Amino acid sequence: MKVHVLCPASSVTGGPEALHQFVDAGQRLGYDMAMVYLPEDDPDPTPAVFKMYRPRVVRDIVDAPDSVVVVPETGTLQLLELRHATRALWWLSVEHFAVRNEAMRQAQKMPAGQRGPLDFVFDPRFGVVHFAQSEYARQFVARQGAEALMLTDYVRDEIVERARALRGGEKQNIVAYNPKKGLEFTQKLMAASPAEIQWVPIENMSPAEVAQLLGRSKVYVDFGPHPGRDRIPREAALCGCVVITNTQGSAGNEVDVPIGPDYKFDERHTLCVPQVLARIGEAMVDHARMAEGFAAYRQWIEDHRQAFLQESYTCLATLEAQIAQRARQRLAA
Repeated sequence: MKVHVLCPASSVTGGPEALHQFVDAGQRLGYDMAMVYLPEDDPDPTPAVFKMYRPRVVRDIVDAPDSVVVVPETGTLQLLELRHATRALWWLSVEHFAVRNEAMRQAQKMPAGQRGPLDFVFDPRFGVVHFAQSEYARQFVARQGAEALMLTDYVRDEIVERARALRGGEKQNIVAYNPKKGLEFTQKLMAASPAEIQWVPIENMSPAEVAQLLGRSKVYVDFGPHPGRDRIPREAALCGCVVITNTQGSAGNEVDVPIGPDYKFDERHTLCVPQVLARIGEAMVDHARMAEGFAAYRQWIEDHRQAFLQESYTCLATLEAQIAQRARQRLAA
């Protein structure tokens, strides 16, 4: 079995890193794995930060009965080009798929309520195998009448080790936040916040600078959409932050963001702003005790590299079994 994983070229966000982790895990397990970067015009498309995964890079997809092509939800249309290979879709972000599907549906002036152009992935005739990076994604796929195997990701060793070193440092009355996510509600918190609390956006920073900020911060807030298991909340927890989120997307369940209900708030509630600020105030005064309550979450994050290897094995073995079954069916036909 040959496995080709499609990845956006020169992208260093969380989704592409997960794709690199899967290729790496498959290679370690002895599978014939290869990364296909799109577009193909870069002679050295593997980002420097991901070279540690040492992916084997090829330019051409092998569309054959003994091949598998894995795409993230941003590459769904690539699956339609296949005629013989097994199609696999890895749900790294539910929202990216939904937004693109709706935009295409409107562009094609399809009637309201009709399934979008990308919904072919749920049609059994296409035989798409689904992987879910989050429980949130798994539940979404289930609601469409399909099943997804869990294939998450992990925080790489470099980040874990750096966070451990920073975790015991001196903390300041800082709340860190990502201005690209949930900024409207975060601004409400900032406007009502006591003057002694400093709010610092995570922007225009290198990975080391992000870690330094999180290492100094007592709290990290994230009121964004949570389209999958986002990395920054995990890194913040590893750096010793008290993590506070909303209940959107993957933050809405205890599988993807297992931090407990006392640290999750529904921003639609009229009392949400004072409730969140009260929790932040507690963390400013009693940070050490509250951060200790995240020890199980931190251990869960650190253990996930081994869990991901097992998930990768399960997914690849399932694909292998499916290819073998189809081969038997062809022989019997």
